[in-house]
Amino acid sequence: MQRTESISKERVERLVKLAFEIGIVRFFESYSEMDEEIVEIVDFENYLKYYDNSIRNGKKALGFGLYYKEAKGHFNIRKIRLKPKYCNGKTFRYCIEGWGIIFIDLDLRSEEIECRVSVNSEKRAQNWMNTMPRMKSPDLWDWKMVESKARKLIRELKKEK
Repeated sequence: MQRTESISKERVERLVKLAFEIGIVRFFESYSEMDEEIVEIVDFENYLKYYDNSIRNGKKALGFGLYYKEAKGHFNIRKIRLKPKYCNGKTFRYCIEGWGIIFIDLDLRSEEIECRVSVNSEKRAQNWMNTMPRMKSPDLWDWKMVESKARKLIRELKKEK
């Protein structure tokens, strides 16, 4: 399930605010910066600071992963080993993973922000489960809950100004 729209910064803020309102959520960067811990965004005000700091630092894209505790499932923060010779001496970064994680990706290269909300389906997770056993069984997830949260976010994304 996914949806992409070009929207204003204000609409992105409404979407993120809704993400915090619809359930108990752990809201993370999808990937950390190299050689840094992953950032967990604890509330909407924390998101606003993170966003403003990212813009000041010249970021052109932001990615977030949302884990709703009601959706159960196996959620993990994984350390990725990097090859320093290809990464300016950097040796690691972190990512979040779990079959039912909802992702929000923002492309910031133009006035209108391209915003994408996406999540695996239960069927896709089942089809891929043997390729990533570290993510454990998709059966651990409450897929109705995952889909409900994703649909609410996608409805917000689709709303006109």
